[in-house]
Amino acid sequence: MAGYRAATDTGFRRGRRVSAPLCPRLRDPRYPWRRVFAGAGMRHSNDTAFARLRHQAAARRFIMAGRNLGRALKHNPYWPLQPRVPAGEPVGGQWMDSGPLAGAISLVLPVLRVVGTWAVRRLGEIARRTSPLLRRVPKRWDDGPTIAEDHEFDPETRRIAPPSQRRPGHPLIRFRSERELREYLGPAGPDREWHHIVEKRLADNGQFPPELIHSTDNIINLPVRLHRGISARMSRIERRLGNQVVRKEVEKLSFKDQYNFGLKLINEVARDLGYDLSRI
Repeated sequence: MAGYRAATDTGFRRGRRVSAPLCPRLRDPRYPWRRVFAGAGMRHSNDTAFARLRHQAAARRFIMAGRNLGRALKHNPYWPLQPRVPAGEPVGGQWMDSGPLAGAISLVLPVLRVVGTWAVRRLGEIARRTSPLLRRVPKRWDDGPTIAEDHEFDPETRRIAPPSQRRPGHPLIRFRSERELREYLGPAGPDREWHHIVEKRLADNGQFPPELIHSTDNIINLPVRLHRGISARMSRIERRLGNQVVRKEVEKLSFKDQYNFGLKLINEVARDLGYDLSRI
């Protein structure tokens, strides 16, 4: 280069060497990260102080990691025994809650990654066509089988069956987990949420199979306000139930009775909030 450059308050100067930037703060020795610009390069004037700052930052990160680990061990001292999501799942290897059906992942349905691309594509197409129809309130659960027999589902994905009595307008689809359900049905839409008629936590604790809870028979697309109103009603303490929480008493019922109670609750809350279920 013909000369040296240095950053100044007014711009660049050419043709002479400047030992330090014309900035009082950067020339102040109290700032160990000040730099001296020389030629076309740049060097630290105090490498020791700069390294000390780096080491202090690393030490703080290490201390914070230790504190977080201590809190985690205090909360769950038996974490080495905690089960993990099976390999092949999108979150395979991650920790999950314990229980008879840990993490509410169906053990009877195959992982979609191993069934073939064309089968997965077919499932996605049917799920996308079905998703808008799930805004309709399904029919009551009458006496009969709780779900289609296993041989009625397609042999490739084992997730698609003929229409059920609850929703006769489209195929019945069951999913291996809630994550898979949301992945294939997609988002519920603006100001809307997916609602489980029979609560999804009953799959987490093993009371019902995940493929029964996470099926299009048990899912309905509701406005957020209506969904939260239903959840609040389920959390109430009722005197007529012996001062018990509603959901704690409802979970003692059979799946059919819980399903019909859930439909009744949707209608009651919708009426109280002024919703027309035929237009939601």
